[in-house]
Amino acid sequence: MQDFFAELFGAKAASSPIEPYPYQKKVAELLMQSRNLVLTAPTGAGKTWAALSPFLYARKQKRDFADRVIYCLPLRTLASSLYESTKDAIKGQQVTSTLQMGNQPNDPLFQGDVIFTTIDQLLSAYIGLPFGTSKAAANIPAGALIGAYVVIDEFHLLSYTEALPTFLDMMKRLHPYTRFLLMTATSPEPVVSALVKHLDGMSVKLQTEELEKLSTRTRSLYWRDKRMSGQDIANRHQGGRTLVIVNEVKRAQSLYFELTSILENEGRAIEVRVLHSRMFPTHREDVESWVLKAFSRDSEKEAILIATQVVEAGLDISATLLLTDLCPANALLQRVGRCARFAGQEGTVEVYSLRKGGVEHFLPYVSRQGKKEENDDYQVMLRTERALKELESGTILTHELEKQLIETVHGEIDRKRIELVMHDLFLREDQISRALIRGDADMGELVRAIDNVSMIIHHSPDEVDLHRKPEMVSMGRRGLYFFLSGLEWTKEEWENNRLIFVPRFPDAQDISARVTWEPIQSPKEVLAHMTVLLSPKLAKYHAVVGLQLQKASLNCAEADERVSEFLESGEKASIQRFSYQRETYLEHVQDVRARNREQSGKYLQATNFLSRRFRMTPEQIEEIADLATALHDVGKLGVEVQRKMRRWQTEYKQKEELELLAHTDFDGTNPEERDAYRTGNYRPPHHAVEGAVALQEWCGKTFDRKIAVPILLAIMRHHNAYSKESEAIVFCKGAREHVRKSLQGLPYEPFLKPQSIRHRLDELVSWLRNNDVLALYWYLSRRLRLADRASQQVKNEKNNGKEETDVMLS
Repeated sequence: MQDFFAELFGAKAASSPIEPYPYQKKVAELLMQSRNLVLTAPTGAGKTWAALSPFLYARKQKRDFADRVIYCLPLRTLASSLYESTKDAIKGQQVTSTLQMGNQPNDPLFQGDVIFTTIDQLLSAYIGLPFGTSKAAANIPAGALIGAYVVIDEFHLLSYTEALPTFLDMMKRLHPYTRFLLMTATSPEPVVSALVKHLDGMSVKLQTEELEKLSTRTRSLYWRDKRMSGQDIANRHQGGRTLVIVNEVKRAQSLYFELTSILENEGRAIEVRVLHSRMFPTHREDVESWVLKAFSRDSEKEAILIATQVVEAGLDISATLLLTDLCPANALLQRVGRCARFAGQEGTVEVYSLRKGGVEHFLPYVSRQGKKEENDDYQVMLRTERALKELESGTILTHELEKQLIETVHGEIDRKRIELVMHDLFLREDQISRALIRGDADMGELVRAIDNVSMIIHHSPDEVDLHRKPEMVSMGRRGLYFFLSGLEWTKEEWENNRLIFVPRFPDAQDISARVTWEPIQSPKEVLAHMTVLLSPKLAKYHAVVGLQLQKASLNCAEADERVSEFLESGEKASIQRFSYQRETYLEHVQDVRARNREQSGKYLQATNFLSRRFRMTPEQIEEIADLATALHDVGKLGVEVQRKMRRWQTEYKQKEELELLAHTDFDGTNPEERDAYRTGNYRPPHHAVEGAVALQEWCGKTFDRKIAVPILLAIMRHHNAYSKESEAIVFCKGAREHVRKSLQGLPYEPFLKPQSIRHRLDELVSWLRNNDVLALYWYLSRRLRLADRASQQVKNEKNNGKEETDVMLS
């Protein structure tokens, strides 16, 4: 694999050989043997390339491995940074990498070869509430998990109450169909052992000689029994690159102003930046780009960065001096990993107390609520503080000392936590099964307790159009509530001031209708909204330190500060709407089948996994995918569907029509056509569930239930991932012959059974509790829906360049 590493990093093996670490080779070998792994390696040990190299190498060698990599990180900053630092090397291997995050939704359906994303994005797709696309399209990104290689970096940051149990359920449910690699630098042994057992996998750790190679870097650790101040930063910074990490945004902002004032008074010209979550995305990206350059491996720049936990893990940066607030030991070692990160470097780490006047300030790790002495997080902070105080000043951090610190602080507590998670895992399995069946997943329970609100800063709500994507700043919902409560306004003042607004979305089906803004009448109203608009009189945005809430005088002039800018012009922000050209039923089915076959290479490993699980050949699985595609629109052969489509063509479009159709001529950009189409005269009834009901008897007689059910589910949900109710349907003359012709090349002769009553397919949907049914359903749905979309997108690009989702006219 040495030559491959040399090529990967742009080096010539003959002149500058790059030898992978033994553990990296072992990871590749075990993954190639279809083993799931838990990798424990120190920060800066090359875990990223240990994870990516097996996939890239298998692609180059045309070996079976995975259809795609879904590389998940706990924070957006880390996902973005890793994407930027690896994309050139990945592109050199003729592989496509993409970035999928809430603020950069570039690949919502997970169609790249290597997808960098957050754990929130992955788990939300798994439970059926994908962040990046509509709920109706939920079965498309979920299908990407089948045949995938899922990497979870820094898994120790997964919440024991929300994300970790959901991820454990995913591993168990998808074990036969998906490869998993979990990586950590700071998880205690009891947790690693429990995960290895749950995965039925193996643990990989670095050997002594590998650790010794990494030990050529030196970090000295000091405990400071005081709160960090701006003066401390100014005194301790003596050139090079100083990284300051504090636990709260407000503290980072105040330290910046204090420090810059001191430096100015001392006549020291040093570039100081701030990085945290309460910044406009464009500003945050600029700062992140600056950080990656200023704190790079070979940088000689003098700089100071004051940051929060957003730089805690994954960023490939190196400081000469790290000044940090006290934090849990596992988080501390992640912060330490940003100091003297590379071999041969030397650095100093100073940890500052959070006590003032004998009172500890452990936010956000320990809330103000409840008895803190009984709180595990409080005990973790106390244990970390105690362990650091016991170390000799200037202690050299070794891998053994880091391991000892983790086990001392987290070992017992995390052992109890993981045991409780494993004990109650059957409850999470039931929660997720019900969510997949009903479509009522609770993001707060299953992924992350979302307590953030997106804030728009603007002086005029009437000018704010959400379609134009105004810049937003994220902030804790409770923090905003407490700030507004602190204004102490009377009821009359709330009615008259009109400085805080929430959106009111229109009831109309036309999504182009404007959102209106209404002033709130009390602080409690912000607790029920995801988006809030604040006047610049209350929310000042500073170009360097980001959002600052202020109790400004209401009589002052409008604040001369930056407000939210719009990311898209009015023209770009207009809704793109799907337009159709007339297409016969047979033309459409044949084209979608062709698109599906063209994309079969993207599902090779998923097909192989399914064939082994169902004891079929890959060719038979392909045949089932082709069959589902060929039959997906049989509901359109109903009398009422064809009558409405023909009426549209002949009456509205004034065109003679004699064929059975799949689509009519339709200009989605024309408001008059949209309005006319919505009337009862022209809009066809639904067809997806109706088609599945008509095929149910034939499918049940032809296939085993574990195959019949996924076929029917894929057909009934090829427009909406949660459809399950059908109307009565009678088929038109010639329907049987059209079905026969549409199945050309397939050895099946299905019959359609008319339905005189409505059906609710709860029993069919309940089969999603079966893991094999779920996997095959996701696989068939993804293939069918992406082929259907591809067919329409190609036609729209040829005709008028318009694009929209496949549910627009469903």
